[in-house]
Amino acid sequence: MTAPAARTPARLAAVLLTAAAFGLTGCSFSLPGGQDVSVDPDGVSVRDGETEVSVDGEGGVDIGNGDGGVSVDGEGGVGVGGDQVLNVTGGDLTEDCEGRAVNIASEDAQVVLNGSCTTVTVAGSNLTVHIGSAETIHVIGADNTVHYADGDPAVTDLGGGNSVSAGGDATP
Repeated sequence: MTAPAARTPARLAAVLLTAAAFGLTGCSFSLPGGQDVSVDPDGVSVRDGETEVSVDGEGGVDIGNGDGGVSVDGEGGVGVGGDQVLNVTGGDLTEDCEGRAVNIASEDAQVVLNGSCTTVTVAGSNLTVHIGSAETIHVIGADNTVHYADGDPAVTDLGGGNSVSAGGDATP
């Protein structure tokens, strides 16, 4: 049997999708089970006590329960609890770390992460990653070059031909 807390996000997601499917906009209403639904041109949200599921007009999804939550922005960035996780898949990118944990999954790309990151995970091959600073750096794959501008991060290197060293083009 599923615990009520585990069913709540699924129930809220179902209500949210139903409201969106019917194209209800500019309205708020309460359901018999105590859920509050709000639909407007900027998105749809369903709240049941402290638990809320919302989808904004750009495709971002947030699921929260008062103790943290999960969010996915319209570009694939993922947030979990208090940490924000930026997923990079392909192409070159310059981004401010803003205290986030960062996952980079790519190949043949250059990524510059300015500022302070918590954990940076680099998974792929032929990547060049410049980090302002990080507490921890994980490198998985082959022939990746990672530079950090400041600090003394704990480094895990699982692969071949990888290089992790001080320096690089990112600002701390």
